[in-house]
Amino acid sequence: MRSWHSALVDLLAAGGLLYCASWIYELGNLVTLSLFASQAILVMVGPVPIAVTAVSAGTSVPLLVKPLQVGLTSGAMFALFWAVRGRKLPISEAVSITMVAIFLASGYWEMLSLLSSLSYGIHLAIFSALALGARVGLSRIFRR
Repeated sequence: MRSWHSALVDLLAAGGLLYCASWIYELGNLVTLSLFASQAILVMVGPVPIAVTAVSAGTSVPLLVKPLQVGLTSGAMFALFWAVRGRKLPISEAVSITMVAIFLASGYWEMLSLLSSLSYGIHLAIFSALALGARVGLSRIFRR
């Protein structure tokens, strides 16, 4: 049985991982947009990055940008998962692998401008199903 100290440490680490995940996602966006556009700027609300804006000279950002972003962010979050795996932090481990799954599924969300005009609810359902499927698949791969 876990002590309340270890559970508290696990919860704090999980919160830190969620905060890191927001930075990882937006920094990945900043890096990839900086490669293909100009004047990429990280938008903050207090200590939390929420978006990246960039100027693209009259053309759309190349299709390579979003898959590159998904690869960078998923890889960075996977590294954090690997860092907490086996450290007796089950909540943190679950949070980090869930964020990897969400980042993988974000590839769909990032490509919405290329997809048909389905309703937001349908897109949200598809994204959620992809994230859940990725989470289940990753859990099976990294099961102990």
